[in-house]
Amino acid sequence: MEKKITDSGTDSRIRMLGGDAEYWDTASKYWKDVVTVNPHWAWNTFYCKNIPDNPVNILVVGVTDGTFLKLIREFRPNAWVCGVDFSFSMLVFAQEVEKKVVCCQGSHLPFKSETFDIVLSDYFLSVIRKDVLEGAVKEIERVLTHDGVLLAKELRHQGHMAVWAVLSSLIGLAALASLTLIPALALLTFPLCGLMLFMYNPVTHRMGRSAPLLKFLVHLSKFIIKRKRLPTVTEIKELYYLSKKYLNIFTEKEIDHLFLNSFLTIDPGVTLLSWNFSLTGVKTTPSRKDKRVYERESRQKI
Repeated sequence: MEKKITDSGTDSRIRMLGGDAEYWDTASKYWKDVVTVNPHWAWNTFYCKNIPDNPVNILVVGVTDGTFLKLIREFRPNAWVCGVDFSFSMLVFAQEVEKKVVCCQGSHLPFKSETFDIVLSDYFLSVIRKDVLEGAVKEIERVLTHDGVLLAKELRHQGHMAVWAVLSSLIGLAALASLTLIPALALLTFPLCGLMLFMYNPVTHRMGRSAPLLKFLVHLSKFIIKRKRLPTVTEIKELYYLSKKYLNIFTEKEIDHLFLNSFLTIDPGVTLLSWNFSLTGVKTTPSRKDKRVYERESRQKI
């Protein structure tokens, strides 16, 4: 009989993970209300095309509510799948689909080296803290077998900048038009134009100062539509808290740098206006000399 996840040691876990666990535990309450990505679309257009229908070991990092675990079990029944997340609350949802889930940080995966043929990461690297990014990549590489594959969708700067530029231009034109045609409407369109201009910083490729407010308004609207009621004061505070999440939005150069010291050969898989990377990383077996150099450089960094 398999044991269910317990929430013992939650306070120490939150301290260890620097608040990430607290954030995702809160997010679990509203996941179906505020989630903005479509896992089924990602599965149909990318993941299922790269996961063979034969016995393979698959690790899902960042299982959230277990959607990808469910899709793998449904469409790749021959695969052995396991998931990790650092939110107990998310894992409780995931356990309804798959019992083999573990609570841990991405930079400390509790598995033997070369255990998995495939690691699936759906925006996992985009939402974890910057200080654990390299550690997470090293751990993913470590647990992959020779010729193992990392399949990941991660946020891309160029696509976000393109969307930001188009939306800002359209809202700016609407603001000018309203000023001419319906002056009263300009009271709405001009502030909205200002919010849009400060939503994204194309120089630092980071979400801008107005992004949390706009995300909060989207979350609030979706909450009201899906739950068919107004949120309580506590729920409003938590929805705004979720809107302030820092995101890693990568340039091609940053992706190259992130995997520079790994033995993963990365294909970013982007088109001109893609707002995300469809990363395919194949683990190559290094020579003994390469291994010694890599291990020496790793020790020097520590």
